[in-house]
Amino acid sequence: MNRLEIIHGDRREDRRYEHEMDLRFTYEQDGVTYFGAGHTVDLSRGGVRFRTDTPPPQGVVAELRISWPFLLQNVCPLELMVWGSILTNDDRGTVLRMSRHEFRTCGQRSFVQATAGVGGSSILA
Repeated sequence: MNRLEIIHGDRREDRRYEHEMDLRFTYEQDGVTYFGAGHTVDLSRGGVRFRTDTPPPQGVVAELRISWPFLLQNVCPLELMVWGSILTNDDRGTVLRMSRHEFRTCGQRSFVQATAGVGGSSILA
């Protein structure tokens, strides 16, 4: 078997997941905070590729807030917070190398409101 036949496909260390989700981002440059919005192209354990009309410049540290498509306990909206540095900007999108990430709850509904409605009563009367 030819060696070229064995090596095929995406050989990156981290698997990429193609999924489009809305996002907002911020970064600072020369003491000024910049804001933008866009959507993800793909995500991996080590980074995020996204598209925006106003890409952050290569090398800056950015914070992404990605609107997560699933609810926590089927009630509470989540967002994925990602911090890292911008590696590239090209026709395929902007790539952020992730240094850390965490999920956060967001929205007006809290766990207290969600569990209060389970038994038929509500504290929001």
